[in-house]
Amino acid sequence: MSRPERTAAAQAFYDPAEAAKYSASARMGRTQRHLAERALHLLDIRQPGALLLDLGCGTGYSGAPLERAGHAWVGLDLSESMLRAARAPGKRRDVLCADLGAPLWLRRRVFDGAVSISAVQWLCHATANGHDPAKRVRTFFRGLKAVLVPGARAVLQLYPEQPEHMAGGTVGPCSPLGLGTLVVDYPRSERSKKLFLVLTSPNQAAAAAGGRRRAVESVGGGGGAKGGGGAGKRRKGAAAPGGGGGAKRQRAAADGGGGAKRKGGR
Repeated sequence: MSRPERTAAAQAFYDPAEAAKYSASARMGRTQRHLAERALHLLDIRQPGALLLDLGCGTGYSGAPLERAGHAWVGLDLSESMLRAARAPGKRRDVLCADLGAPLWLRRRVFDGAVSISAVQWLCHATANGHDPAKRVRTFFRGLKAVLVPGARAVLQLYPEQPEHMAGGTVGPCSPLGLGTLVVDYPRSERSKKLFLVLTSPNQAAAAAGGRRRAVESVGGGGGAKGGGGAGKRRKGAAAPGGGGGAKRQRAAADGGGGAKRKGGR
């Protein structure tokens, strides 16, 4: 079976018919929610009320566990058809049509963490004329670093097609975001194996004081833990979404350059 990223660009592959089929699939929903729960566990955020970024959010399956844990989230995806299914007025979410391989038009240092489920591998393929995968991956990581608060984590679950996609820094632990850890769930099973790249945004205050680069802590590789346990830091004064502060940050996050809703190729 051909991989979707080799079939067409994301916005073409996930047309209205494919998006409707995806949104109606109970199996797909279970899988994506399970992976998002694991990513949330690896984010290591203990307290509710964080503002999170979901990169390649699709129909919102991966955002549901973030909401259940008490967080607000902003989702980015290139397929308008998928985003139509993700929009849910009244919930702690906002979704925008955006290209992950282009500069992110979001406010700097506003997100307490980021997740991505089954999306980043699209950047490793030229799905449109003029696409340079290596350049687009670098742009992705630079943008991610810019929008995370210092010390925040990003957890990227992905399906690399080639070993070199995880080596030499293409989307591997030595990404432009900083040093990281590759967590492998079910490593002995080719069918069930899941890869999570866990990265930490540089803590600039610590780097200035200590003069050394901050690497991500080693994260245990158990399978399928649920919830948002851990010790991630939140910015001082950031209120829970229901209490005013978090909701305001959610709205402000998409207001960073006046162009968050611009479209492009993933």
